[in-house]
Amino acid sequence: MSQVFLAKNIEPILERINLNLLGKNVGIKVHFGERGCTTYIDPKLVRAVYDKVIASGRKATLIECNVLYKGSRTNSTDHIKTALEHGFNMPIDIVDGEMGDEFIDLDGCKVGRGLEKYDSLIVLSHVKGHQSAGYGGAIKNLAMGLGSRAGKLDMHSNLKPLITPDCVGCGKCARNCDVQAIRLENKKAIIDHNICVGCAMCIAVCPYGAVEVPWGGRTNEELQRRMVEYTKAILKFRPTALYINVLENITALCDCYGMEQPTMMDDVGILYSDEILSIEQASLDLLNHHSQGEFLKVNEINKYRQIELAEEAGLGNSKYELIRL
Repeated sequence: MSQVFLAKNIEPILERINLNLLGKNVGIKVHFGERGCTTYIDPKLVRAVYDKVIASGRKATLIECNVLYKGSRTNSTDHIKTALEHGFNMPIDIVDGEMGDEFIDLDGCKVGRGLEKYDSLIVLSHVKGHQSAGYGGAIKNLAMGLGSRAGKLDMHSNLKPLITPDCVGCGKCARNCDVQAIRLENKKAIIDHNICVGCAMCIAVCPYGAVEVPWGGRTNEELQRRMVEYTKAILKFRPTALYINVLENITALCDCYGMEQPTMMDDVGILYSDEILSIEQASLDLLNHHSQGEFLKVNEINKYRQIELAEEAGLGNSKYELIRL
C-alpha cells in the first residue's frame, strides 16, 4: 500500500518530494491549457515545483507535445506562445518537434522524440473530467500528453483522417504528406487510406480546418486501454517518475477546450505520491466524495475502469494510505 499525501497548498507537498529519486535532467510534464481556457493548472504552483528542482542542482524543463486538433497549440511556436501567455515563464520543450511529427516508437506507441533528453519525470497533472476518457489525471497527462500527433490519433481512433466539404483544394496537405497519400481531384483533396500512415500532418497544416479527426473510431474503453498502453511504454522507457495531482478548478471537460468552464465543486487540494495508480485512485475517491458522487456522473464514462485497466497491465497497485498534511 503506497502513501498518498494531501495538502491544501503546494508548500507541504514540496517538503515531501524526495528529489533523490530523480536524475539530473528532469522533465516536468504539464498541460498548458488551450487559449481561452481559464481553469488550467496554476503556473505559480508549477513554478514552485520547478524552483524546488532547480534549487537541488538539477536541470528542469516543462515538457509537452503538440495537440492533434487545430488550435493554439498545433505547432511548437504557437504552443510555446500560448504557454507564455498563460504564465508559464519557465524553460519549455515541445518534445515532438515544431509540427508534431518527431517521435520514437516505444512498443508500438508513438511518443515525442525529445523525451530521450530527460532521465526522470515529475508528472504534474490538473485532474478534471474528460469527454472521451472519463477523467484526465496522471495517466492521461503522460499518455496523451507525451504522445506525438500520430500517437494521439492512434489513441483516439483506429481510423485515418478524413477530408470534409470545407476543402478548397489548396493542396497544402498533399505537399506536406511524406508518403504521398493525398491527391487533388476536382479541386478537392482525397486521402488514399491504403497509403496513409496516420501521421496526422494534414490536420496540422490545413489552413481551413478541412481535415477531420474521426473521433469516434474507438470506444471510450478502447481509448482508456490504449492510453494505459502508452503510459506503460513511457514508464518502461523512463521509469523514474514522481506524481503530483492538482484537485483545483475541477471542470467537467478537459483543458483542451478553449473556453471558460464552470467549476464543479470547491477545491479539494494537492496530492503527491511516487505511485501512479495510488494517486489516481485517491484522486477519484476524493472527487467522488467532495462532489457527493456528481463527478463520477460526468460524461457517464466509467472512470475507475481506466485504473482497473492499468492494474491489469501491471502498472502498479491502486491501494493507498491517505496522509493529510
